[in-house]
Amino acid sequence: MRRGFTLVELIFVLVVLAILSAGTFKAIEAIYIRATQAKTLTNLSLQSQIVLDQLSILLYNRIPNSVIGYTPGGVCEPINDLSTPRPVLEWLGTMEDELLRGDYDGFVDMNASDKATFTLATPNSTALTSTDINLIFAGAFDGGSEDIQACSGAFGWHGANSDLSYDVSMGVNSIVVTDTVKPSFIYEKYYLSKTAYAVARGADVNLASTCITDLNASADANTLFLFYDYQPFKGENYCGDGGVGKATVLAQDVSAFSAQEVNDIVRLSIDMDKDVRGRTCGVHVSKQKAVF
Repeated sequence: MRRGFTLVELIFVLVVLAILSAGTFKAIEAIYIRATQAKTLTNLSLQSQIVLDQLSILLYNRIPNSVIGYTPGGVCEPINDLSTPRPVLEWLGTMEDELLRGDYDGFVDMNASDKATFTLATPNSTALTSTDINLIFAGAFDGGSEDIQACSGAFGWHGANSDLSYDVSMGVNSIVVTDTVKPSFIYEKYYLSKTAYAVARGADVNLASTCITDLNASADANTLFLFYDYQPFKGENYCGDGGVGKATVLAQDVSAFSAQEVNDIVRLSIDMDKDVRGRTCGVHVSKQKAVF
């Protein structure tokens, strides 16, 4: 009658247990990697969609044909020529909050206006004290497809003239054009703007800019920023490119961002990449959104 195990049997059991443990560990590791990959993919997909939705809302309230694509170093294309994707997108935003609040309605009473003094009769407008408001007539480019030299002489982008954007003084039911450059024509519909916007990755801006360092956030080449609170019609550039204004982080892990014009719409493209432990290729998400 045996009362124990032989040394060989014990060694055999230990070997079997080691094999089973190793196999179980590998299986658990694979499950963990797949779960992490799925979670990362979901997060990147949600983040990219949120960013595109945020930008589409801002772009919806853009001034037509003020949109430009820009490549640091001096390449600027207006929206109607933006067939090549550009890494920086800029545009003039309308004063949408004031419009919804009823501070102005965007229309001129042509018969009651004094064209000699460039005093526009603007029913329902209120006296806005800000001196940083510019007026842009809708005119013939309201559809956003005509060539109005957006990069060179229309709105002041990157040192150009701003011959189609006018300094104004707003009173009750009237707007007076105070700009040294006066409009050649007065149109019934107009836009008001007090800020421009720019979207760019850290790879295409100066990460040492004050507006970025003041964020006290982790920022690198793959950080996507929104720049605002600057006025190209006053000779200002966005702070990430040697100018002024403010910045906010839209997303991290953005490996590419570009914008272009396709069939009279703005097409935004964003790519996001993130490493996953245990995988050599990581997770990649690529999305596009059309803004009409």
